[in-house]
Amino acid sequence: MIKEIYTRRSIRRYIDKKIPDECINEILKAGMNAPSARNLRPYEYIVVKDREMLTKLSQIRDCMHMLAYCDFAIISLARETMYFWQQDMGAATQNMLLQSHSMGIGSCWMGIYPEDEPYFRELFDIPEDLRVFNIISFGYTSDEKEANNYFDDNRIHYEKYTKRK
Repeated sequence: MIKEIYTRRSIRRYIDKKIPDECINEILKAGMNAPSARNLRPYEYIVVKDREMLTKLSQIRDCMHMLAYCDFAIISLARETMYFWQQDMGAATQNMLLQSHSMGIGSCWMGIYPEDEPYFRELFDIPEDLRVFNIISFGYTSDEKEANNYFDDNRIHYEKYTKRK
């Protein structure tokens, strides 16, 4: 798994190749098996495969352009009344990103909450008791990206915070 952590990247270019439903289910299972505060598991998901809808979503913001080319997207919803729902959703999203990468599927996480939430709520008829946390694009890619190493020991403090020069 450490290889997937170091080599996973946000992928914004996809090739025209279908992802099997079994792979989509494995990605969703990974998300639903993330750590959750008090095991409340606040998540629900909308899987979007419709090409017209993906194209429409790609026009919301410039940073969402890749939705027009991905094979499918997952919209992450959360019950806000549950304890620490943002942390739970971040952990679930990371699990889905790593699972898709381990299967050779590229992905890109785009935030929705809170700014674009009303648009998604209306478009997908999402009830008021759910928050629209993010959307993730998925697709096969021909991009090859180098592994990063963002480790920086200047950001590590032991026992108490120590101001660095």
